[in-house]
Amino acid sequence: MTDQPKEFKAVWERTRDLGQKLDKVNERLETLEGQNLADAVAELSLVVKKLAEKPESAKPIVWNWGAFSPEQQAAAWEMLLDWMQTTFLERWPRSYKEMLGYAQSPNSCWYKHPDMVETLTGLFAAYHWAFTDAESGPLRVAEWLDRWLPGAVRQGKFILADCKGIDLKEGHADPFRNKKQVEDYEDARAHVHLLTTGELPT
Repeated sequence: MTDQPKEFKAVWERTRDLGQKLDKVNERLETLEGQNLADAVAELSLVVKKLAEKPESAKPIVWNWGAFSPEQQAAAWEMLLDWMQTTFLERWPRSYKEMLGYAQSPNSCWYKHPDMVETLTGLFAAYHWAFTDAESGPLRVAEWLDRWLPGAVRQGKFILADCKGIDLKEGHADPFRNKKQVEDYEDARAHVHLLTTGELPT
């Protein structure tokens, strides 16, 4: 090398440096390829897109009294009664009295009627959907006042229309439960048995 011209030596050294740098670049590329950057970038893009989307509002919880355990029923009753006393009665006293029968009598057996409890539960859920849900607006409130509240009052009055109330000796007498009704269910089951088996029940 000492006998070669300085220009040639400079070119050779520069070529050697470039070759070494190229080897390092190739090593980095191999490392990056091994990290599946394409998949990582795609996953990151989905995360960013998800964060930019409008968050979904929480779905209202639907109460199913028939599926509740005794403890769950007790907790649900506490919530329902608290809302009835602190909100329903305080804000809409006329509707409260009309729906639960207090407009006709100083006491009521509304809590003895499962269909009334279900109606109150629906009204309670619709109230929170209209008044406390973060996604609510004036139209929900207007709908609750004009549709769900009057509908519940009308249904409550219908439920209690034929009720005789609570007798101190006999307790609560349900006008829709009688011996003939039980016989009708037995006849209906016999009819279903005949349809499915072709035979009369023994």
